[in-house]
Amino acid sequence: FSEAGGPPGALNVVNGLGEQAGAALALHGDVMKIAFTGSTEIGKQMLIYAGQSNMKRVALECGGKSPQIFLGDLPDIDQAVTYAINGIYGNMGEVCNAGSRLLIDKPIAKEFIARFIERGRTAYTPGDPLDPATNLGPLVTESHRKRVMSYVAKGNAEGARLEFGGVMPDVPGAFVQPTFFSKVSNGMSIAREEIFGPVAAAIEVNGIAEAVAIANDSIYGLAASVWTRDLATAHKAVRDLEAGVIWVNCFDHGDMTQPFGGYKQSGQGRDKCLESLLSYTQTKSAWIHLG
Repeated sequence: FSEAGGPPGALNVVNGLGEQAGAALALHGDVMKIAFTGSTEIGKQMLIYAGQSNMKRVALECGGKSPQIFLGDLPDIDQAVTYAINGIYGNMGEVCNAGSRLLIDKPIAKEFIARFIERGRTAYTPGDPLDPATNLGPLVTESHRKRVMSYVAKGNAEGARLEFGGVMPDVPGAFVQPTFFSKVSNGMSIAREEIFGPVAAAIEVNGIAEAVAIANDSIYGLAASVWTRDLATAHKAVRDLEAGVIWVNCFDHGDMTQPFGGYKQSGQGRDKCLESLLSYTQTKSAWIHLG
């Protein structure tokens, strides 16, 4: 930062655990804003800390259960399947906006699911992260691996169909094999709760209206995508989906000009845009009477 010309003292790093260093910063009276990325549970705690201290501003980028909507008129089913696979298994699924809910139009559901199974089960290879052949690393901790596996158990117990995965590969470390459930309803735990791991849930829908209704039936609203040839349908989906970022015929695209942030319990505030910069400023008003 200094070598790039940043002002001395403008950037400071405080190392430590969140419940110690993070709590201290969030409660400190000299800190005027906290920007937090993490779980919804801790995001709510940051709001409490702000109220307990100096009413500092809080920007939150929290959990998600992002829907990927695949309509019957999508332009390229192979491309859509590729995005669906990468949208949930990339970075081991440890991504706030991971596309974990696949909302698939019934006319194409059978073909889409068959292609997802055929390609998804072998698309990611677990192993040593320093091995160039590896594209699936371990989860962040052993305790989190157990949490992800508990959701696999819930999926089985609640009646979803395990198509592949759901096991730990024979690799040292906190690994979970990419996992895919079909026959999922939006009331199941694997459809409602953020797993933060490589677990995809396929929900069959009847058209865009039902897809949007199911997509919005969530406490989260970080991101979503819709795949369709119809521009009017795409615009209506962008309008109606309760999410901070909507991708059309792609997933996880963007650059530093596109605002990023959530609706509902996915957080508040926006990153990567002018609005983000303005959130670190305050408006001041002055009235001068020339009498």
